[in-house]
Amino acid sequence: MFKAISRRQFIAFTAAGSIIPVGANFATISASDAGLSSKFPPQARIAPVVDRYWGVDVTDPYRWMEAQPKTVEWETWLRQQGDYARSTLDGLPKRDALLKRLEFYSAETDSLQYVASVGGRLFVYKRLGGEQGFKVFVRDKVDAPERVLIDPLAERKADEPPATLDYVLPSPSGNHVAYGVSVGGSEVTTSYIKNIVTNEVVEITRILSRGSGWSSNGMHFFYYRVRADAVLGSPDFGRGASCWMHRLGTSPTTDIEVFRTGEGPDYEAMEDDTPQVKGAPNSNWVLGLHLLNGNDIAQLYVSKAQDLFEGTPHWRKIAGRAANIKSAKVVGDFIYVLAKGRQSTGELVKIDASKEDFLSGTVVLASGDSVINTIDVARDGIYVDDLSKGVGGLRRVSFDGKVERVQLQKSGAVWSMFASPDEDGLWFQMDGLTWPGTTYKVNAGNLTTKQFVFAKPPSFDVSAFKTTRLYAPTRDHLKVPLEILHRHDVKLNRRNPLLIIAYGSYGSILDPGFNTSNLAFLEAGGVIVYAHVRGGGELGESWHEAGKKSTKPNTWRDAIDSAEYLIKLGWTDKKHLALWGTSAGGIMVGRAITERPDLFAAAIGEVGLFNTLRFELTSNGPGNDAEFGTVKKEDEFHALRAMDSFHAVKNGIRYPATLLITGANDLRVEPWQIGKFAARLQVASSNTPGALLRVDYETGHFATSRKNGMAKMADIFSFIFAHTS
Repeated sequence: MFKAISRRQFIAFTAAGSIIPVGANFATISASDAGLSSKFPPQARIAPVVDRYWGVDVTDPYRWMEAQPKTVEWETWLRQQGDYARSTLDGLPKRDALLKRLEFYSAETDSLQYVASVGGRLFVYKRLGGEQGFKVFVRDKVDAPERVLIDPLAERKADEPPATLDYVLPSPSGNHVAYGVSVGGSEVTTSYIKNIVTNEVVEITRILSRGSGWSSNGMHFFYYRVRADAVLGSPDFGRGASCWMHRLGTSPTTDIEVFRTGEGPDYEAMEDDTPQVKGAPNSNWVLGLHLLNGNDIAQLYVSKAQDLFEGTPHWRKIAGRAANIKSAKVVGDFIYVLAKGRQSTGELVKIDASKEDFLSGTVVLASGDSVINTIDVARDGIYVDDLSKGVGGLRRVSFDGKVERVQLQKSGAVWSMFASPDEDGLWFQMDGLTWPGTTYKVNAGNLTTKQFVFAKPPSFDVSAFKTTRLYAPTRDHLKVPLEILHRHDVKLNRRNPLLIIAYGSYGSILDPGFNTSNLAFLEAGGVIVYAHVRGGGELGESWHEAGKKSTKPNTWRDAIDSAEYLIKLGWTDKKHLALWGTSAGGIMVGRAITERPDLFAAAIGEVGLFNTLRFELTSNGPGNDAEFGTVKKEDEFHALRAMDSFHAVKNGIRYPATLLITGANDLRVEPWQIGKFAARLQVASSNTPGALLRVDYETGHFATSRKNGMAKMADIFSFIFAHTS
């Protein structure tokens, strides 16, 4: 249903021995040691359950943790684990000092996510320095005063879980804005539409929803919604979902379904389907999208908009799963798609909406050395963001096919592009790993850029920090791109506390950009390395394919090989090395430390996927078979078993000091995934206590406020320093 983390969301938060025989001695501590103590975390009850997959018995000692609805036993154990971790983390030597520096860096600058120009108005999404949450601000024109348009925290009481914005979609006229709000990081979104002129707000639905798009005239809002009877925690939670249409000025109770799961000729069956409809200004066409894992356009259809409004759409298929479409935009009577099914680095294809499909369309931007990342449509052409050797670039493809390069003022990452079909040029953000973000607008006439200031720039100096780029050789003779953040005066003496961060899933590009939190770690003497391991999309779709399903071991072995290369060069050694994986990056960190426990001093597994054999049975699991596999197929079962960190843990091994993190309201990776891995490490590792399980009851998959985000980072950094001294 919902897939991977984006590059900016990453900032907000990142074999035979695996089979446990029946009757194995899981417990290594006595019952008298259970509960809160200075030495041991609370022990989890062991109740082995045996599953047989394709003739192989797999024993799960903690299946009871998965029970739905959640049991008192689980809730009690989880809270005790959180309390134990909290008492331990609060006592770490550098935590208070690090928290002060994190607070300083965070409070001294605004955090801007995007700037969007729609209907003559400018929408700015940012968190002001020192404040807890993001807001949407609006300006009636670029140089007009700013006013708060949406503040999800405005009516929240101090003792209530924070509310966050899950999406914001202005209408083509700029007079309305659709948005979604959820509480406590749950991502169970209630959708609203606000009239910007009158400030009237209409609640559209409290059923979990996501904004899809607007019709050409801005009178119809399309939104994805789960079934009214969907049960959170059930594997079929997202099945049977559909896209609905709301007409401005009517009651939401009269909204109608306009695009359903499985709808359209020649539909290719999918385990997961997020149906969406999108229109575009100045076009009589609408797109019907079947999204896989809430992000990838697995199947693309087109219909006349008027037919849809009248309840009789005539969907025509434009592309199927083989096209691997990443983005699709309607421009008048044409559809522009960014696809990676035929070319690893991507191609831009122009399709006549009335008669052509992907195969008969015209390639207007061919594949090249740089990886095409995203596209957006302005009045003067299609703007393309590409990535080459870790550095972002921009090109414009005019509607007559001319391709030109935009002249950027700096070298760094390009992100958060926003263009409007009614306006020339492009708004975008740029930053580097060690320099803060800046807003630019492209001049359509000469393709130069102008800088704008919509956020308070930092008052602190970043000149002490730099980025070094290297390539780590792998065991199969490839090269993993590494970006190393460090102080200028760092010495390669093998004693630097060094943190490797990697992800490597879904073809996502790990491009986290400037993060003020990193500065607190760097100034304290740490080094941060972003390792672009296989499974990601940094080097194109072939890089992704080399780290999924049966090739998934490349992901964690790239991290291992990168670590060994950094040791060889003198950046650190085993006693000073830490590894951090977030979400699907849990596979990377979990299997790296279970395959090479001797290599790392510390590990961080944040909201991580650790029990892949059971993931497809969660609310967010269906559809991930495309990335990881399914136990329903013999070869894919073996692939899932190989990447399952929980089942890879062996008794009596000294695993690295491990900090595991979950948000109690996580919809994407349910807390039991992290809980089971923590419980297993706690009884198996000879490195007491085996693992700490940090639990945040105000968050889900992501941090929901500046306060809990800073607290999390203070815990992570102080934990790393404590175990890499």
